[in-house]
Amino acid sequence: MMDEAEEIARLYPAVYRRFKATRRTLPGSPGLTARMYGVLSHLVAAGPLTLGELAEHLQLSRAATTELVNRVEERGLVARFRDERDRRRVFVWVTEEGRTAAAAASPSVLEADLLARAVRQMTQDERDGLVAGLRALLREDS
Repeated sequence: MMDEAEEIARLYPAVYRRFKATRRTLPGSPGLTARMYGVLSHLVAAGPLTLGELAEHLQLSRAATTELVNRVEERGLVARFRDERDRRRVFVWVTEEGRTAAAAASPSVLEADLLARAVRQMTQDERDGLVAGLRALLREDS
């Protein structure tokens, strides 16, 4: 049983990376990618964060986070402000436009077209087994 759990843990990140939807813009959004939406939704939930804190929360490098925040800020969806007590600290926060954009976006974790093509290449037994296995993983009593 432990070998199967280790194999699932090893395969899951590869499946996610293969099928994740990060580069396409989200329906209902002002040109937001899933990653940009992730910044907005995380800030809405967590409150203002420094770039370092946000990078840690998103598990991205500081450079990648800075570039991502710059792109979202260019659209007027986040703003930066200095800590009044420590002027060296800069926080990122969601603007009203950002809240509206986050609420209007319809994010999808997986790239539906890519996933559908891959599933079509599976046999019916493989598809049935995959669906049954995923449902079993998500059962309440698991």
